[in-house]
Amino acid sequence: MDGQTLHTKQLHTAGRGDRVARTRESIVASALALATAGQVAPIVRDIAQMAGVSARTVFQHFADTAELYVAVLGRVLAALVGEAQEPAAVGPVEQRIANMTDKCADRYEQLRPMWTFVETLQRRSPEAADMISQIYSANTAHLSLAFAPELGALPAESRQRTLTALALAIAPESWVVLRQRLGLSVEQSREELSFVLKSVFATEAAHR
Repeated sequence: MDGQTLHTKQLHTAGRGDRVARTRESIVASALALATAGQVAPIVRDIAQMAGVSARTVFQHFADTAELYVAVLGRVLAALVGEAQEPAAVGPVEQRIANMTDKCADRYEQLRPMWTFVETLQRRSPEAADMISQIYSANTAHLSLAFAPELGALPAESRQRTLTALALAIAPESWVVLRQRLGLSVEQSREELSFVLKSVFATEAAHR
């Protein structure tokens, strides 16, 4: 094989790889759009139609819908976790609580329309459940950093309890309850979340 032929073959392979990547991206993006619109289990026909491909093409890229849904979840969580900057324990605790509340509200409001999809998927897929657990781990790590002075001042026996209470308050489910179960607006939900975080610290301070 001469150099020109090899070069042409490499270009063809690279071009095919780009097309495969673009098609896969289109399929994932289409499934994500349908999940965001409220579909708990987007069907392949609708995904394929939105992506401009055939149902057969979808299954050429994903073994089944579960694998596709996990890819969608990975896309969402990567964006949410990637957007979360490491907090610093700087400034008054009230300001840090406000910052934490704002970040959670912004992130979870993006996730809320597809929360039923997320809950259903994590019950069916251990891989999805592991991915969701990354949110809780990241939340706990951020709380530990953002409120290090306050947590460090607590007795050892109440430190973990306080951290657990804070993590529970800023869990995605808490935001869903505020917005969907209680029907609060985004601003009302922010205020309630902030109130709960302040109450946790006030309760522990009263016990010291």
